Amino acid sequence: MKNLGKIIDKIEKNIDDKDRIREKALRSSREIIIGCRKAIQHIHQDSMDASEQHIKKASAKLAELYDLTVNHPELYHAGFVENAAQEFVEAHCLYNIMQDKELPDPDKIQTTYSAYLKGLCDVVGELRRKSLDSILVGESAKANDYLKLMGEIYDAIMRFDYPSGLISIKRKQDMVRGIIEKTRGELAVASCEKRIEYRTDEFRGILDTINVEKKKRKSKKNDSDLDIDRVW
Repeated sequence: MKNLGKIIDKIEKNIDDKDRIREKALRSSREIIIGCRKAIQHIHQDSMDASEQHIKKASAKLAELYDLTVNHPELYHAGFVENAAQEFVEAHCLYNIMQDKELPDPDKIQTTYSAYLKGLCDVVGELRRKSLDSILVGESAKANDYLKLMGEIYDAIMRFDYPSGLISIKRKQDMVRGIIEKTRGELAVASCEKRIEYRTDEFRGILDTINVEKKKRKSKKNDSDLDIDRVW
């Protein structure tokens, strides 16, 4: 076993190299996720320029992450690369939707189809937030527009009825359906409350008009009554 030491040294070096790449890839993945979440936060704050800058930085980092792990399948498919890509897709798609642009093509932004579909599913949650925010400021038409977009995404992802071995999207599909049903119910309640508020204001206006008329009639009646004190 004269060559045992050389073999072990070679294996150890290989594993050390992979460990360094893994640590670098994990750090890069976290940076991408944080950057994309900041981009989404800026979108909700209507700071689109700041959001665009975060998305551009995340795009460059994601390309580097793919290059770093492409020759190491056990790292590339470990999950954290997919998670970073998924966050990037979510931020990029939401940004394009809010800018009334076409959705980014997965091939052009260099993400896997699986990450793209999962990220697209997560966009529905952000659109729900935009819909509820619209209701709070009294923009019910805009809220329903966001709900419609959520429905379009749901109809699209429901086409993928494949085994989890091909694409694990079933949980995301169920999540999207639940979000849409909940949002639709909340918009319906908000609409009813709005109608009740309108009818209440309308009824209050009618009562105010009736009271004003009563006061006028009472005033006229008092004016027409005989003033005994003045006569005597």
